[in-house]
Amino acid sequence: MSTKTARSATVSLELREDGILRIEVLPVQGHTTDVARENVEMARRLLEGRRAPALVDLRNAIKLDRPARGVYGNEADFALAQAILIDSPFSRILANLFIRLSGIPQPARVFTSEEDAVGRLAEFLP
Repeated sequence: MSTKTARSATVSLELREDGILRIEVLPVQGHTTDVARENVEMARRLLEGRRAPALVDLRNAIKLDRPARGVYGNEADFALAQAILIDSPFSRILANLFIRLSGIPQPARVFTSEEDAVGRLAEFLP
C-alpha cells in the first residue's frame, strides 16, 4: 500500500503504508461543526470506503469547540479505533474526559508517545 495524503486548512491526513490513518490537527483556529464534517468526509474519501485505525495528533491543536469535538468523536465512523496523541498532563486530563463524556463508539486511548500509540493501533489492523 502506498502512502496517501490529504489536507485542509485545519487538518493534515496521511494514510500510512501500514494502514493507520494519521490525522494531525493543525495549529489554527476555525474548527467549526461544518469544518469538522468536511474533515471527516475528507478522511472517508481518502480511505475509499474502508475503515482504519486512526492516530489523532492533537499536540499542535489550538482550540476545538465543543460541537466540532462532537463531530470528530461521534461521526468518525471510518475509525476502527482511535489513539489520541497529546503532549501534556493537562491535555491528558481533557482528552480522557472528552473520551468518557462524548461516547466515542470505537476503542479510544490517550498517549504521549507516538510509538506507543502506533503499537496500540496495530492491534486493530485487519
